[in-house]
Amino acid sequence: MSVNREAAGAALKGERETRSKTTGWGARIALVMASVLGSVALLEAGYRLVLWGPQGLVNWPNLVHQRMGIGAGGDSCQYVYSPAIGWTSPANCVSAPYNSDADGFRRSASQASLAEPPILVTGSSFAKGDEVGDNEAWPAYLQDMIGRKVVNAGVSGYAFDQTVLSTEQLVPKVKPLFVIASFTPGDIRRAELKVAWSREKPFFTAKEGNLDLHNIPVPGRLGEPVRFPTAAEWLGRFALAELVAERLGLRRGWYFREVRGAPVGAGGTIACQLMPRLAALGVPVVVLAQYSRHYWEDNRLFGTADHRAVGKVLGCAAAAGLIPFDIADKLKSAVDASGAAAVYRTDHHSPEGNRVVADLVMRELVNRRLLGQTADR
Repeated sequence: MSVNREAAGAALKGERETRSKTTGWGARIALVMASVLGSVALLEAGYRLVLWGPQGLVNWPNLVHQRMGIGAGGDSCQYVYSPAIGWTSPANCVSAPYNSDADGFRRSASQASLAEPPILVTGSSFAKGDEVGDNEAWPAYLQDMIGRKVVNAGVSGYAFDQTVLSTEQLVPKVKPLFVIASFTPGDIRRAELKVAWSREKPFFTAKEGNLDLHNIPVPGRLGEPVRFPTAAEWLGRFALAELVAERLGLRRGWYFREVRGAPVGAGGTIACQLMPRLAALGVPVVVLAQYSRHYWEDNRLFGTADHRAVGKVLGCAAAAGLIPFDIADKLKSAVDASGAAAVYRTDHHSPEGNRVVADLVMRELVNRRLLGQTADR
């Protein structure tokens, strides 16, 4: 009996020691997790203050929804379904960062003496001016510099094929003096997709020198909600998650889905074969190559596959009689002088970066003698 009692006591003692160790490890893990979460919370708060000031601590919208064109300022700012292009900017959007007029063009400060006819700017988010206010996008700065109306018809997320299709629609309506069609290396790649940013879009396939248009009318209907991956719904309100997803290249599949329509690498060929459609518009077209912050880091821009694709597309633009303008060489001077952080925000240009772009574009327009009576301003 004594042996049994001693054995039972030893077992009980061992059980208590095991529980104590387990409890100790649990407490340590909980402390580490609390410390990590607290540090992340402080980093998130600090990053939001840097990006948006005190308002960033009060306003916590889903950043993925904003980037994809929903929830920026209520229902009036959601992208509008288009059977011909996939989506377009909303008319009469009213929000803090972005506002549009009755035609869906981005608003900017007006001047009574603005010359007409206007310049039409088309393209994706770098034309529209994501991450800055209405008067801080480069088309707005360009308007101030030259004294001629500049219509900003950029739409975030557009692929190169969507830019061409929208430009074809807008030129007869706007009747511009000339067009500036902006694109990025990513816009070339997205021309291969039938679903981009979780949205259906038209797409082309190239065969024996001809283009076939597919997915028209684009599937969908007015007011239909866009469905995003679960990570976008759970993490979309956190600026740090947005930053990490951008820096690690995790957005595709995590924040949005893509479905391929054309083979990998076909985007450059498709863009080249679309150039005659821009040339047929009856007005001069400047094909402007722009770049995100990502392409300047670690000197990765020059010599990359993306930059070679841009060179191919601009070469096709010149061959079609269009006006190619690669901003890379001249923008590099600003990046080298001030650093990427001064010229860019998370991905798109800062206000100062957009001023630099507008100045470079203006100088190119002057050199090309496209501005007429405003050339000497």
